[in-house]
This record gives sequence, structure tokens and C-alpha cells, in this order.
Amino acid sequence: MSRRKENRRARKREKNKVISGRRKKEGDSNHHIIPTSRGGTSKLENIAVLTVPDHRNYHTLFSNKTPEEIIETLVTKYWKGNWDYVDNAYNNNNGFYRKSK
Repeated sequence: MSRRKENRRARKREKNKVISGRRKKEGDSNHHIIPTSRGGTSKLENIAVLTVPDHRNYHTLFSNKTPEEIIETLVTKYWKGNWDYVDNAYNNNNGFYRKSK
């Protein structure tokens, strides 16, 4: 095997070890937060490791939408156009929504 190919394989193994703070386990799936078909990249900051069932459920619920489109859908279809929920989450969490620990 060429040195170049060996290095590429080593980088791929390292990349798959820990993504988004979670160690990737057998059967986990890489989820692109912004879909590659919508302009997202395969860089680590655009990858979330999900279990296969969670990944399937995500796409069942949200199809191929970007995070912004998901929020827009929630506000317009389910929250009666009330952006206060989003604004409050944004303002109370230093500029971004963060689930409580």
C-alpha cells in the first residue's frame, strides 16, 4: 500500500473516533447538519454522530431541511408565527440555543 493511501486511511480512522464530543460506536451514523446536497461540507463542525434510529427519525421529521428551515417550519406551522420562543432561547443562551444539561 502506498504511503499516501496509508495516511489517508489513518486520517479517516482518526476523524471517525470522536465527532461532536461523542465517541463514534459501531453502527453510528454521521449526520450532516447542513446537508451536503444543500451546500454543507463534510468538515467536523458540520457533522453530528447519531445512532441509526435517531438519524432515520431526524430525516423522517425534517427531511433534507437546513436548521434555519426547521426553525421556520416550527414557528410558522406549530407555534402560530410566534418567534418569541426562538428569541428567548437565543437571548437566554448567549446567542444560540443550548439544551440544558
